[in-house]
Parts: sequence; structure tokens; C-alpha cells
Amino acid sequence: MNNQLLVKFESWMMEMFANMQMPDVCYHNLDHTLLIVDTVNVLGKYFGLPEQDLEDLFYAGWLHDVGYWDGVAEGHEQQGANLAQTCLMELGLPEERIQRIQSAILATKVPQQPKNLFEEIICDSDLSQLGSDLFYHHTLLLKKEKESSIGKEIPLLDWLKGTREFLKSHHYHSKYGLRFFKPGKEKNMALLEEKIREAELMLLEEKVKR
Repeated sequence: MNNQLLVKFESWMMEMFANMQMPDVCYHNLDHTLLIVDTVNVLGKYFGLPEQDLEDLFYAGWLHDVGYWDGVAEGHEQQGANLAQTCLMELGLPEERIQRIQSAILATKVPQQPKNLFEEIICDSDLSQLGSDLFYHHTLLLKKEKESSIGKEIPLLDWLKGTREFLKSHHYHSKYGLRFFKPGKEKNMALLEEKIREAELMLLEEKVKR
């Protein structure tokens, strides 16, 4: 890998996150991005990808959610692809590589439709949290972030039911995702059902008190 170039890019991105990201973005933030950068590297090495592919996954992982910096989710993938064009040209990457990275960023748009293993890796990594032990914590952070962007509170039960539908519609694409992320996701689906029942019971008890 061109470590000097990667360090330069990472330093630039860290500075951009510090200066550009709104404080209310509490899920699609630097922590999430660092997790995805690490995860795409793990998957890339698992599949034995060449060094240049690992570099390109590194760039894609860093750039995939920069469109959330202003707190608005709509069109964030395209914003990430646009920034990739600008900053990766400055780094001297050839257009062919830049287009591949842009395509991977755009592939993370839900419903995800990756066209190859490279795109499957970024897509599965981006939603690896669905199979994480921290899933419920993450979904509450995402709820808080969404509430900040729309300027109103979302009832917990509504959010949990919407999350359940999202999990039902989602599927992992790569062999790694199916082997390592899917089992955790199935456990989290059961946890989500339990949380939904608890929320429904709380609403029922509130109605009885009235």
C-alpha cells in the first residue's frame, strides 16, 4: 500500500470531520466511519483482495457517509461520490479507480444493489451493525439523529416497527456477511421483537392510567 498517501488522506478526512460535521449527527459520524474503514479492510483481506483493492476500499469506507455532515440523509451517497471525485483527483488516483470507488459508494444506497464483490464488501460493512451486539444502542442513536434532522420526536414504538421492517427487507450479499453478520442480525431481530412488545405494553399501561 502507498502508506504515505493513505496517511495524508486519513489526516485530511479527520480534519474535515472535525470542521464540517454538525454536532447533531450522532450516528453517521467519525466513530461509524472508522468502524466501516476497519470492517472493509477485514473483509477485503478475508477475500484475499490485492493491495490496490484494499486501498480503494479504504477510500470508499472513509467517503461513503460524508453526505451526512450537514445532517441531511437524502442524497448523501451522491454527495460522497462527488467528494470522492474531487479529493481523489487531488491525490492523483487515476479516473478508473475513482469511478470504481464512486460506484461502491453509490451502491450503499438502500435498497443496496452491489454489482460485484468489491461493492458487496462496502455494502455489508456499512450495515454490519445490524448483526452487532451494539445494535440496539446504535438504532437509538440513529433515532436521535433522525429526530434532530426532522425537528420532532419519533415515538419509540413507531421507530422500532420501522426498524423491524428494515431488517426484514435487508439481506447481506457477501459470503462473509452471510456467515458472520447474518446470525447476529437474526438475534437482533428477536431482541427487536422483545423491545416492540415492551413498548406496546408501556403504551397500554399508559392508556389504562388515563
